[in-house]
Amino acid sequence: MSSKEEPTTRSYHGSCHCGAIKYMVRLTFPPILDPTSTAPSIRIYKCNCSTCVKMGLFHLRVIDPATDFVLLSPSDPHTELGDYRTFAKKTSWYFCKLCGVRCFSLGGEWESVELDLEKWSGHENTNGKMTKVWKPKSGEWKPVVDGKEILKPGCYLSVNATSIEPGQEGFSLKEWSEKGWVAYLDSRTRTGNPRVTEPYEGGIY
Repeated sequence: MSSKEEPTTRSYHGSCHCGAIKYMVRLTFPPILDPTSTAPSIRIYKCNCSTCVKMGLFHLRVIDPATDFVLLSPSDPHTELGDYRTFAKKTSWYFCKLCGVRCFSLGGEWESVELDLEKWSGHENTNGKMTKVWKPKSGEWKPVVDGKEILKPGCYLSVNATSIEPGQEGFSLKEWSEKGWVAYLDSRTRTGNPRVTEPYEGGIY
């Protein structure tokens, strides 16, 4: 898949190791790598903050968390997922209580809805079956940037890319690295711009 190809949107399945957590995510490839572009795009990166490095997170940010991500199981994320929060305590670094795998993190709220998953996945002909799922709630969230609370639309959602099931059409972690799609962020000092050459101090490939 080259960066000159037309964007292609597909839905992908993901899970923790034991399968207690199951989700679906919609991704549009290839990502837009031009930092000056204002067009919506997925973001693929690794950051060097202590939280992400210790957890081994491979960040995959969807275009719109409220419409591009659905949690299929467990039946209630509030009580059935492990929830670890750091620093400002505004982001939930969720993990499976059985196998310990972290599939995603959320800064925002959940809401339960019923969706036609076939239609949501892009299929034109569906049987109209509705499924109860959880999804990030659209609205506003207040992250802390440079020690100050700011208001942003939507919510924060980052999928741990390694929890997406391998072998699905159009999905290859190997390809991301080979094509230079993985950015490295300087979240410790916040003095360096995102780059694709190498991690910042304390970060990992």
